[in-house]
Amino acid sequence: MATSKLKVVRRVFGYGAFFFLAVVTAFFLTFPYDALKDRARLEADKAGFFLRIGSIGPGFFSLRAKELQLSKKSDADPPPAPLKIEAVSAGPSLLPPGASVVIRLFGGTVTTRVSGLSNLRVRVDAEDLNLASPTLKEFSGIDFAGTIEAHVDLTLPRVPVGQGPAEPDLSQASGTVTLEAKGLAVNGGSMEMVIPQFGPEPTPLDLPKIVVGDLSGKLKFEKGAGTIERFEAKSADLELQASGTLKLARRLEYAEPGIEVRFKPDPEFQKRLGLIGSALSMVGPDPKDPSWRMGRLTGYLGRPNFR
Repeated sequence: MATSKLKVVRRVFGYGAFFFLAVVTAFFLTFPYDALKDRARLEADKAGFFLRIGSIGPGFFSLRAKELQLSKKSDADPPPAPLKIEAVSAGPSLLPPGASVVIRLFGGTVTTRVSGLSNLRVRVDAEDLNLASPTLKEFSGIDFAGTIEAHVDLTLPRVPVGQGPAEPDLSQASGTVTLEAKGLAVNGGSMEMVIPQFGPEPTPLDLPKIVVGDLSGKLKFEKGAGTIERFEAKSADLELQASGTLKLARRLEYAEPGIEVRFKPDPEFQKRLGLIGSALSMVGPDPKDPSWRMGRLTGYLGRPNFR
């Protein structure tokens, strides 16, 4: 009798699993991929970018796009180099139930997982990102070196917004953010940077070689209030430390930093920096140790002030 019941259970489970597999497979095979491609291009256009997608179609229980190129709209000649992304996959995740997006770029991966009902859990894992990728150099104009690994694990409570449904509230998020970089350096390149001492307009700068070395950082958030538990780097060119707080807001660009940045540049290295070195020399000494300089990062993440 027991054997007969077990066979029935197995049969029911097998039919259920087959039905679920068939439904999911049919969904990904019949999905309107051309409409999705057009919608993605439209959203990028609204944000001020051109988006090119080499191909889009079904992956392994996911939607998969390959050979993406994202570039800023500009009338410059030649136009800005695009950011090249190898592939983007989006689909459901089972443990825990939710959705996941995997982006392959710079020789590594960025995986985002979203799950939860009453509280939304967001996890982002960036692994083996090679900053020496030619794609990043072409897009940014800066010759970086080093590898980066970063992890974000935040839980956002859902709160009522007006008469509508409850929405995740970033300003009440709890969790951690960690960053580890190995061999971080700038080997050259050019950029435009706002230097308060030289006025509000961006100043074009040619970058010298800057060796940051290994960098390690960790932030811990409790109901939107973030504390820097660790942020430090050391090389022959520069020693760098940061401490303080980061108060989150509903929108990330309105998050309020209250961060003290301490740095100790090598004198010869500071001379090589040119205008940047001149700006650094205007930052006051650290009251606790005059051999270091200390500045404060305030304002908003979208419009930071450093003094």
